[in-house]
Amino acid sequence: MKLKKLVSLFITAILLFSLAAFTFAEAAEADLSGKKIGLVNAGPDDYYSKLFDVYEALAKDMGWEVTVLNSEYSPEKEISNVQDLITKGVDAIAVITANVFSAGQAAKMANDAGVPIFFVVGRPDEETTGGKVTGHVGFSYYNCGYMNGEWIAKNYPNAKVVSIDGFYGQGTAEAHAQGIQDALDAHNTGIKVVSVGSGEWQRTKAIPVAQDLLASGREFDIVYVMNEEMTAGVLQVFEEQGVKDKIILTTNGKEEGIEWIKAGKVAATAPDPPSLCAHLSFQQMVRYFKGEPFERLLTVYQDLITKENVDSAVPW
Repeated sequence: MKLKKLVSLFITAILLFSLAAFTFAEAAEADLSGKKIGLVNAGPDDYYSKLFDVYEALAKDMGWEVTVLNSEYSPEKEISNVQDLITKGVDAIAVITANVFSAGQAAKMANDAGVPIFFVVGRPDEETTGGKVTGHVGFSYYNCGYMNGEWIAKNYPNAKVVSIDGFYGQGTAEAHAQGIQDALDAHNTGIKVVSVGSGEWQRTKAIPVAQDLLASGREFDIVYVMNEEMTAGVLQVFEEQGVKDKIILTTNGKEEGIEWIKAGKVAATAPDPPSLCAHLSFQQMVRYFKGEPFERLLTVYQDLITKENVDSAVPW
């Protein structure tokens, strides 16, 4: 992807954020109090917690009653959580899905019950599952991988690259993997990224993956860690074992990640602030309740953060 296009996409994301703030001010003037909504979280990830913290705060500012449930990365529990919320008579549901297939079943249940269902981050494939989403907001996780792949192609075209992946089945980890490999292929590097395991988006689970990687004796120059929470675990292991010659690339752009770039611990991170995702999804829900049109499937793009532009980065 060309730099010019990335800059354009970054500007688009900023404009979308400005629009979200403006429409929220409009929505606050409408009498939408008394709504009951349900939020279904995928699992115990700090990214998801931050996202729904913002979502819940916006809803309560509107005078809404909020029920938050956690699927603990279980597709079966996700379906059960959605069913429970339908039974409770909520006016709308927002879901961070644990699995694209269970998401489709959950969406179909909500459709049959006449309850609007919004997805944030991942979403079901409507054609294959039959479940229709009322609205979706997410970053291009494919683009997060692609930007990191382009950075490798530009700076280390002969590197040996491994990845520590997120939770499988949601579609996001798979999109990261496809993006980074496609970028490397597009630049004819000949590099094939080797996955060394999943840390399930959690630092505690990324630690043994990183330990096993070092113990295996596998040669690598760069490790792509699919989020900064897992990166914290990888950095801990590398520091404990005195590893200083490996390059780390990641995704998120939170405060901690920006400081790592400034300190030279991480080379790049693809920002996907959950606060922006939450705000835009909430606006979809507000517009739905007001009977106003809105962009149903919204994908947000931002530019890669590196040492060259880190001083201008906006954290979570």
